[in-house]
Amino acid sequence: MTAAGRVALALLLVALALVPAAGGLVVANADLTPAEVNLLFAMREYTLTYNEYASRLPGWVTGPFENEKVNLYIESPDGVLIIGITFHDRKIVQFDAKGCPDPIVTVTTDKATVEEVMVSDQPFDTFRAAMKNGTVTIEGNTLLGTLRSGMVRFGLRVMDVIGL
Repeated sequence: MTAAGRVALALLLVALALVPAAGGLVVANADLTPAEVNLLFAMREYTLTYNEYASRLPGWVTGPFENEKVNLYIESPDGVLIIGITFHDRKIVQFDAKGCPDPIVTVTTDKATVEEVMVSDQPFDTFRAAMKNGTVTIEGNTLLGTLRSGMVRFGLRVMDVIGL
């Protein structure tokens, strides 16, 4: 997996928590449809790869959310799947299929975009394109979340301006 792929996952999930789960990544409250279970486990597998490289990602990507909770809203024709993501030491340590209480930010996207990022040879570019076209949005739920998500959006704009 390229560094860009790891950055894309970090941004998509912003993924960017408080207490690491004992024994590794935990999926909590898994009362889901089969399609949602498939997506959640695909994300879990992708996250395991991300976690291996999380410490090597740029601080402006992972730093704002390194010890926070984030809600990811994945829209589909069947409704909205809300996944709470808990980060600790820049790694994803828990998914909660019911969402997290008091997340610092909410990331909204659709199932197709999540899948595109996960299968892309250049997931960071795929994620950036989704941010540009509005398929992915990041909204702060608190003042701190607004500031931190703004920092990530600013970093993406700077990369666009300087041509990275």
